[in-house]
Formats: sequence, C-alpha cells, structure tokens
Amino acid sequence: MAYEANGLLVQAAATYDVAVGLDDREPRWRYRRAVLAARRGDVDAALVDLEQVITLAPSYAPAHWRKGLWLLDRARPDEAAVSFGEAVKAAPTDPAGSIGLALVHLSKREDAEAAAELERLLAKSPGERYALHLLGTAYQRLGRSDEARFALSIGRGGQPLWADPWSEEVDQYRRGFAAMLKEATQLGLERRFDEAIALLEQLRTLRPEDIALRVYLGGMYASAGRMGEATALLEPVLASDPRHFDATMHLASGYLFSGALDKAAAYAARALELRPESADAAKLRGVVDWQQGREREALARFDAAATADPRDPMPHLWMGMIHGQQGQYLVARNRFEAALSKNPLLGDALIGLADTWAATGDFGEAQKVLERAAQAEPNNPRLAAARERIGTAARSAR
Repeated sequence: MAYEANGLLVQAAATYDVAVGLDDREPRWRYRRAVLAARRGDVDAALVDLEQVITLAPSYAPAHWRKGLWLLDRARPDEAAVSFGEAVKAAPTDPAGSIGLALVHLSKREDAEAAAELERLLAKSPGERYALHLLGTAYQRLGRSDEARFALSIGRGGQPLWADPWSEEVDQYRRGFAAMLKEATQLGLERRFDEAIALLEQLRTLRPEDIALRVYLGGMYASAGRMGEATALLEPVLASDPRHFDATMHLASGYLFSGALDKAAAYAARALELRPESADAAKLRGVVDWQQGREREALARFDAAATADPRDPMPHLWMGMIHGQQGQYLVARNRFEAALSKNPLLGDALIGLADTWAATGDFGEAQKVLERAAQAEPNNPRLAAARERIGTAARSAR
C-alpha cells in the first residue's frame, strides 16, 4: 500500500501478488491488485480478481460498482446493470449504484429510464452534482429544455464521488513534504483545522526556517480562531518584513472572525496599502467595513473587488445582501443574479434571490428558487430559516 500510495505501481503489484499468495482469504489484496491491473489496461485480469473479491466480500459495494464500470467500458451494459444493482443492494444509501444504473440507461439511449433513476436518487440525495449533470443530459435528449438547462447549470463541473474505503486507506501511506502539505490544505478546506495544524507542525519541524510554511501555519491558526498562536507565528514575520502581504492578510481575517474588528480594520487597511490592486484585500476591507456598519464604504470596496476579479461571485453576493437589507430589492436581485452567473451553486445567492422575489410579492418564483437552492447546496445552514421566512410571508399575504 505504501508503494501504491507513492506511485511505485510495479513494486506495489508485485507485493500484492505475494500478499495474495500468503493469504488468499483476505479480499483487500486481490482488490488492490485488480485496481492496479485495470489502471495498466488489463481489465480481463482485473475482472478475474474482482470476481474472487465479491465471493469473499459480497457486501462490499465498491467491488460491485467497479465491476459495473469496467463491464460498461467493455460495452457489456446488461452485465454492468446487474453489478450496479448488486451495489445498490449492498449499500442502498450510497449513490454510486444508482448513478451506475443511470449510466447504463444513457449508454443504451434509454433516456426516460435514466431520468427516472436519477430523479429517485436526487429525491434521497439532493445536491448530488454528478447526478444532476447526468439528469440534465437525459432531459436534453428528452426535449425537456428548461429542466435540462437548470440541471446542467447546477451540475456543471460535477464529478463522480465513488466512496471506496479500501482505496481511501491507501492514502494514509503517502509520504513526503508535498503530499503532507496537500493533505493539510484539504483538511483546512474541510475546516478540520486541528488535524491540518498537526500536519503543518510536523512539516515545520522538518523545515524550521521556511517562512512561507510559517505564514501558512499562522493562517491556519487564524482560521481556527487560535489568534494567540497565529500572532506568535505571524508578528515576527512582520517585524522582519513589514511588507509581507500574506501575513498581514491572515492577521486581518483572523481578527475579523474572532470579532476584534478594530484590529481587523487596521490590518485590512495595511493589506490594501500593500496591494491596492488586490481583489482579496478589497474584499476583506469591505467585509470589515460592513461589520462596522459602514455600508457605503463596503459597497465601494466590493465594487472594486468585482472589477479587479470579474470571475469572483462573492463581491456581488455581499453587495446583494447589503442592498437587500436596505430594501433595494431590484438592485439586490441584479447582484444575486450576477453572483449566480459566476457560480450557479452559490446557495446564499439563491436564498438572497428568493428573498427578493418574496419581498416583491412573487412567492411562486421564490419557492422555485428555494428548490434550486436545495439542489445546489442542500446543507446550507440558512436554507431552513429561508423556507420558514418565505412560507410565513406567503401565508400572511393570502
């Protein structure tokens, strides 16, 4: 597994061969060997191993859906459908089997059946972007253009997320600075800050003089709300280099999230002085202004940020929120729509858009937009309150 995790695939395959020879009752060794065989194009050998894996571990759903994918690649859709059906039986809550069945239907041009399968899946798992992408394809073929447009916009860029614990456990054996840094970054994106910090601290013992690593770790401490540790790392960097932009930004955002708005304003202003053209610095300064009640200044900062980075939806989202708070619903709607043109999955923009329709009396359109929000970002913490708020307003208007 260590060989495989670090890209030494020939050595990994040879060692799995030994493992299979030593204990052929353990399905994971054959499973790993099958995966490697498929990667090098020997799907026949992979399928032989996978049959034995399924005999040894019939309840392991990924073995079934992998078999289905490999059979589908070999133009054997009916056999693939059987395997995907077994995956559904083994793991009814895992979307992989249902997505596989939809792929089979699409490959056979059974578009109505594909749409029905995906609609059932999305009723149980709203927001599954790859399923929405496939559903948009099915709707397009069926001539359901409006529904196809919506599903494809929400599902745009969606990738299949095949949960496979036996493959995921290989990742723990990946080593090296770059791999650990990548893992820490992913943990940070998932807001698992303590785990990310533990990894970065390990890396700092390997490279204690690495200023970029020190600043990155300081930013992770700031994101975690651990400002004492963040300042202990970042202040010495600024003492030796007062023009260090990233350290300044990390301290500004850290103080913002911890509620120390005066300190956040000072560092945000300094960051904008260092890089007046920076969209990120303008956004940060704008958020601080907004939190301190300076809405006019915040709008100007967000407008500058939108000009500096036309691809970023966030300045438009925040301008929409401010205009909505001021009762300027049509202006707010335009801003929310601008944000959604850059990111159709932005749940807060959809919720804000729904609020503007409700505020102008079109509750039917508001409900439609909320349905889009539920598909785009089903776990958005503001969604339930928006439904209640708009539902109450609609009942009061009757």
